[in-house]
Formats: sequence, structure tokens, C-alpha cells
Amino acid sequence: MTTVQSRPDTSIRSTYPEISIDLHLSDAVVDLVGDGFDAALRIAVLPDSSLVARRLCGVSPVVLAAPSYLARHGEPRHPRELNGHHCLGYAYRRRQDIWHFTNRAGEEESVTPSGQLRVTNADALVPMLLEGLAIAELPEFMAAEHLAEGRLTAILTDWSLPKGGLYFITPSARTRPAKVGVLADFLIDRLSEPLWWRRDDDPGA
Repeated sequence: MTTVQSRPDTSIRSTYPEISIDLHLSDAVVDLVGDGFDAALRIAVLPDSSLVARRLCGVSPVVLAAPSYLARHGEPRHPRELNGHHCLGYAYRRRQDIWHFTNRAGEEESVTPSGQLRVTNADALVPMLLEGLAIAELPEFMAAEHLAEGRLTAILTDWSLPKGGLYFITPSARTRPAKVGVLADFLIDRLSEPLWWRRDDDPGA
């Protein structure tokens, strides 16, 4: 699970002070039932599952690099040109780390990113991007602030990667405790229209 920014007004602790939260942060897909979790937030294109999932909002990926990287290495204009660039990979994909692009004309292109680093947490990509060392794919909520302030530049904007979503997931709606229902309502209210959607320069707009 990657940390997601929510509205800074009222926290769940102040709204429901009697609820205790045991918070686990990980990009790994955990076994909710086997590991004893009541609920999870996942950012993904979800496969069929016996879990109960409520989609909170869409999450679009953005391919980006620092202006300093593009000044040294040039800006790719077509996905296949990424084969000549340093690209950072993400280890927790359900299948091999392949970027599947589609443009407005319906053309498709698949690229296997080639670089010297693969990570298990997307936050670990940001320092290398800001240093101008590589190209990477980030979810829009992580990219929006850096794009708005000019630290990173979106590339291949005529092409798009498969869009995922932010989901609230529980093992079963029939056995869900009341405290989990309260948490679900809180997150639906805060994340159905997340902050990154409200930026004029939002890359996913």
C-alpha cells in the first residue's frame, strides 16, 4: 500500500476517537484473510477475486523524467525510443514489468523498461528521478506536485498506460465489523475526489 494524501481537515482519530488502528504500509499484495487484516487500500487494476472491493477513485500512471535528464539524453517521442534510455522498474507487478502504451488512434506498443534499478516501493523512484538519473512511471498522485513545480516533466503525453484505481478492500461484506464500515465511509468521503484531481495542472485530468 502506498500512502495517499487525503483532505487535511478532520482525521479519523478525531472523528472516531474510540477506534484503534493497526496500520501496515507495504506495496506487497498481502493475504487479507490469511494475515488477519480487516481491510486494505490497494492501487491496482484488480483481477477477479473473492475479496469485496469498493473503487474510491481512478489512478492514472504518468511517465516522467527530470528536465536535466531530458536535456542530457533527449526526450523520447515514441514508446519504442525508451529502449535507448535508463528506465526504472517496479518489482511488484502481477506479471513481468512491461509498460503497455496506447495512443488516441488505438495503436499499441509494449516496452520492457531497461535500467539498473528495480524497486518494491514507488517512493524509492522519486530521488533518482529528481536527480535526473532516469525515466520512470509514477501514479498521478505522486507525480502531480513535482510536475506542477517543474521538478519533473511528463513525457509521451500522446500515449497512455492502463489506468488503475484506488480500492478499499475487505475479505467479506457479510462479516465486516462495524469499525471497518466506519473506516470505509470515512475513506469514501475523503478519497472519492482526492486532492490531486483538484489541481489545474493535474496530469490525469
